[in-house]
Amino acid sequence: MSKLDGILEQIQSVLEQTFELPVWYGRTFNKKEFDRSGKSKLDYNYYYQVHIIMENYIPEGFEQKVIKAIQDNTRLKLTDQSMQFNYITKNNTDMVVEMLTLEFTRAFKGCDLDG
Repeated sequence: MSKLDGILEQIQSVLEQTFELPVWYGRTFNKKEFDRSGKSKLDYNYYYQVHIIMENYIPEGFEQKVIKAIQDNTRLKLTDQSMQFNYITKNNTDMVVEMLTLEFTRAFKGCDLDG
């Protein structure tokens, strides 16, 4: 078993238990990409996204609570990427939906991925 196993389950568990909101893989959180890191051809960074999606608006400061919960419970770190709020109107209504995507990463050495 590698040190990568279980990260998706950890993210789901943190979001469900801490915030008691519906959580779906592919909608609420997902893997984004991975790439090489450092000088070794065996070291990688894995990237994950957590999407906060709420009708009307996301309560002020809620995103900071999500960041803290994810970092405290999964060993993922928030990336240095800019995060932008996005808006859509819910189908056949005047209801606005506010969305924010948070991007996290975790570095792994090649030896960490061996079984």
